[in-house]
Amino acid sequence: MTQDRAQAPLPDGATFDYVICGAGSAGCVLAARLSEDPSVSVLLLEAGHGDTPDMVSTPLRTIEIWHSDYDGQYEPAPQAHAGNRRIYWPRGKVLGGSSAMNGMIYVRGTPQDYDAWALQGCHGWDWDSLRPYFLKSEDFDKGANAHHGSGGPLHVTTRHARHPLYPALIEAAGQAGIAFNPDYNGARVDGISYIQFNARDGKRASSNAAFLDPARSRENLCVVTQARVSRLGLEDGRVEAVHVVSPSGESHVKVRREAVLSAGTLESPRILMLSGIGPAAHLREMAIDVAMDLPGVGQNLHDHTLLPMTYAMSEKYEFPTDPSVPPMQVHMFTRSRADIKVPDLQPLFFCVPAYAPGQTGPDRAVTFHAAGLRPTSRGQIRLTGKALSYPLALDPNLLATEYDVAALVASMKEIRTITAQPALAAWITGEVYPGPDVTDDAALAEYARSAVGSYHHQVGTCAMGQGAMAVVDPDLRVRGIRGLRVADASIIPTIMSGNTNAPAIMIGEKCADMMRASPH
Repeated sequence: MTQDRAQAPLPDGATFDYVICGAGSAGCVLAARLSEDPSVSVLLLEAGHGDTPDMVSTPLRTIEIWHSDYDGQYEPAPQAHAGNRRIYWPRGKVLGGSSAMNGMIYVRGTPQDYDAWALQGCHGWDWDSLRPYFLKSEDFDKGANAHHGSGGPLHVTTRHARHPLYPALIEAAGQAGIAFNPDYNGARVDGISYIQFNARDGKRASSNAAFLDPARSRENLCVVTQARVSRLGLEDGRVEAVHVVSPSGESHVKVRREAVLSAGTLESPRILMLSGIGPAAHLREMAIDVAMDLPGVGQNLHDHTLLPMTYAMSEKYEFPTDPSVPPMQVHMFTRSRADIKVPDLQPLFFCVPAYAPGQTGPDRAVTFHAAGLRPTSRGQIRLTGKALSYPLALDPNLLATEYDVAALVASMKEIRTITAQPALAAWITGEVYPGPDVTDDAALAEYARSAVGSYHHQVGTCAMGQGAMAVVDPDLRVRGIRGLRVADASIIPTIMSGNTNAPAIMIGEKCADMMRASPH
């Protein structure tokens, strides 16, 4: 019988071998993999919803989830280097986390991304060690080959309907000297490509749909939604309990083996700090007793940047209507400078208009997003009070470095080169934003600061490593605390070349193996 107590109170004082805090991309994987062993009990706690409405499962309706009750609706502080604007951060508040509201784009990154982690002391996180975990999860629609797996829970589809704009866009990129790459998750990432989606039969393949749903009938797996973790109960430096707030009130569960924070880049550091694990001076400022001084908790916050360039379209253009595919179907991996060894740009092309806040323009338009992959700016997360009711202080310190701005300027210039090619002449009637009068680098940089947004790939706030600012070790154990790990995108020390959902799923796969191998 499925134990899904979405509305019922969690039995106060119940004991589980493993308690997973957060049912996002990694948390759903952990719950599914750990519960494969019938001798252990697994509790998965999710602060959001347990149902998946049609707008969650339908790819074309992705943006409808924003500002809904299925969205965590985070808003960082005004950004000093980006026009003093607030940049909206949607995050999934439902089983599957942000994999239930993202663009379903399946990207692993480059081998160099992960090899760099290993060189920083994250042993076992090099590409050769991680590649098997990516392949283990994957069910590639063209079957297994040297670069893809088949038969895994996570479906990856390349066979989807194409909006008629996209073949012309790919032709235009070729005319601009950017080669078509049929598989950016293959031997190389560079070039322009049709996106590989996490979808099956025209529906979103979130981590909930792929991993958790098939495991829900297991007697040893308990899934509780609308249950928000308020703090961890520590005794002699070990996690003994997890305290939860739900519509039914406050309760706690006991941890026999390990607790895992999989609440995401924004919420995992909050739980640590509310539990007394974090920068000691800040915790004392919040009147929280210090259990472990870890200065790196909440630091190292960074994110990919996304910048809209919008073009008015001719009568040839038609608004997309196929519900089985999202409006973004093509992206590129390119370099802002010839001497950069791996791509640092990932422009994303929408066949609908996506104006930045405050922008207006025609409905018959499309948005081609410039994008930076390797931000050098770093921000932080802080508490504003000692209870869950206080909002987080979020400051990504966006565009604080000249490189981050220069990367977006280079990406805009590249997009302009593509849109000027003959293959798009019958489609595009004019540039709406930044506009034809915005030409030199200084003006383009000013536009970047006025309109930049987020790729929604926040990482790094519980970073893995060996140094003083590391929060977790390469086994994902929280330093100085027994029986506690973190497994989500917050552990990523330096963001990879592309979307973060596939790496978060990989983190869940690897963490499950490490936990099963750990003596108790």
